[in-house]
Amino acid sequence: MKKDILKDTVNNIISEIEVRRKTKVDYLEKFMTRTAAVLKLKSELSEAEFSQFIISFFNGNPDYDFVQVILWDTGEKKAIYDPLNLSKNNWEDTLKEVVPEMATYRLVTHGEEIIFLGISKEYSDQLVKAEVSDIIRSTRFGDNSYVWVNEIINYAGGDNYAIRIVHPNLPETEGTYLSTNTKDMSGNFPYKTELQGINKNGELFFTYYFKELESDKISEKLTYAKLYKDFDWVIAMGMYLDDIQEDIDLMNQQSIRLVSRLMLVLLLVFVIILFICYCIVTLIEKIRYHNTSKQMESEMNQDILTRAGNRRSGTIDINKAYKTYLKCEADPVIMMFDIDHFKGINDEYGHATGDLVLVEIVKAISGIIRSSDKIIRWGGDEFIIIVNGLQKKNALVFAQSILSVISDLEISLGETVITSTISIGISFFQKTDSDCMDILKRADQALYLSKAKGRNQANLL
Repeated sequence: MKKDILKDTVNNIISEIEVRRKTKVDYLEKFMTRTAAVLKLKSELSEAEFSQFIISFFNGNPDYDFVQVILWDTGEKKAIYDPLNLSKNNWEDTLKEVVPEMATYRLVTHGEEIIFLGISKEYSDQLVKAEVSDIIRSTRFGDNSYVWVNEIINYAGGDNYAIRIVHPNLPETEGTYLSTNTKDMSGNFPYKTELQGINKNGELFFTYYFKELESDKISEKLTYAKLYKDFDWVIAMGMYLDDIQEDIDLMNQQSIRLVSRLMLVLLLVFVIILFICYCIVTLIEKIRYHNTSKQMESEMNQDILTRAGNRRSGTIDINKAYKTYLKCEADPVIMMFDIDHFKGINDEYGHATGDLVLVEIVKAISGIIRSSDKIIRWGGDEFIIIVNGLQKKNALVFAQSILSVISDLEISLGETVITSTISIGISFFQKTDSDCMDILKRADQALYLSKAKGRNQANLL
């Protein structure tokens, strides 16, 4: 059971990485679509004016500093704006070189000019790595257990073969290099053993001696480690054998006392009672395992930062709402919103302040929706609200009340007061919907319309 808990926890984290990578790419896809749409609005400009607009729009713009831009003149057959020096001798070679490195990209044509807009896979993955690292650092388990992450640099081993990425027990060592020549207190080579198992099977169970969490005590530790190859991450979790032995000793003591009391009882009664005790112990272990699994499932369905539902649970809730609509039992409304100029808040005040803004906005909205309604963090600063039983004629009125609450929200940061606004897109299920994702597309289009009209407003499609 203990091994299952270790293995399931690590696999759940790997699943969370996969979900977040897809979510991040989806978000960046939408960002690129909106950016391309903004550029297409300038189609009436001359080529010279358009070139100047592109350069002024992207040059030094903090909202787009992660976007890779190439402005290519097909007439002159050269790049006229390429701040990162990505272009090659011709347009075909340029695309062949840069496209494989992109998580998403768009091409916008204006006369003889072509604009390449791209966001790299490296940038997208770095965002996911930071999010997952924060989740691992803030998650706590029973039995002095925790999860840590090492990134392999050299699969052949040796000094500096890996770097420590996350370690809740020794946070001060994060960023330090590791060596397969390192020994534990008993003379074992834990990093060497781990690397050999990773190279052979991609995962392994092993034991070694290490300092206990929040203690100077050195104990033997049972560990499960698994490689997430895309990041070269070894994700591991362990339990100290002392903690496991306490459970074993307790059960042994109970068994000895029980046998002593039953020595004078007839053999038949002894057999019956022993059988009952065995069943009780087994049931208790099953209940403990069930409760642990249930708690882990609850944590996996909740956004660790805002305590809103996460994308996994939100997808289930939206699918349930769609099935409810098909049964004509209710007509749920979907509201999609994101925070206006949120990247500017992160850039000006830092990501910790950006996280605080997300938390306070979710709290404010949770205070005005019903307990039966759902608020879901769909990704980044994008959220979804599921409201049951709201009539279409009242949808914009209700959305306006949300806009007002957020507009009036003041977040104190020392002597600085931060305010923010949101833009909302609203949609109801329609008879022509083929699945629950159609309503999200309309809500996203309505959200984009709110953005295009000046933000801090709601639109219904």
